[in-house]
Amino acid sequence: MPHRVIFRQSAVQAYRRGTAKDIVPRLTFRPVIVCLWLLLAVLIAAAALAWTVRVPAYVSAQGTILSNDARAGPGGGTTQAALFLPADRSADVRVGRPVHAQIGSSGPSVSGSVVRVEPGVIGPDTARAVYRFEPGAGTVRQPWTVVIVRLGPSLRPSAYDGSLLTARVEAGSQRLLTLFPGWGESVGGAA
Repeated sequence: MPHRVIFRQSAVQAYRRGTAKDIVPRLTFRPVIVCLWLLLAVLIAAAALAWTVRVPAYVSAQGTILSNDARAGPGGGTTQAALFLPADRSADVRVGRPVHAQIGSSGPSVSGSVVRVEPGVIGPDTARAVYRFEPGAGTVRQPWTVVIVRLGPSLRPSAYDGSLLTARVEAGSQRLLTLFPGWGESVGGAA
């Protein structure tokens, strides 16, 4: 039987031309690409904003409200408290920094400011003798730096003399980016 071609010559040539070209499939649409670039731009802008924005850094402390006879320095009718900060965390506390305190475990919350930072450190025995401070059971017995704060005018000194309080003292600021885990040491901490 003779060799017979069942395809036309022009069809065979068209097929060969089509297989010689590389065909790249289009998997994405133009709006998707634009949205991805916009998302990248927003992420870069958010990272730049987190780099520049600074938030307050606080040091936690316990303390006691000073009675009239234990009050250190001028105070008149204002309520003052002695806060006991860990010695290694007190280097950034300055006069005039804001303080947010709560008296007791369920007492009123008050604001105030730092009046004086006592030089040196004291131990638990000195804190008990001078300021009548009896730290709670969960408090670590370590050397403290004493910070005298003036609390808001809403407190009557006679009503809260000797009461224990917990406080947060503003000790500077830090970049917002440092609050994300793993970034604290690499981008610069508190200032």
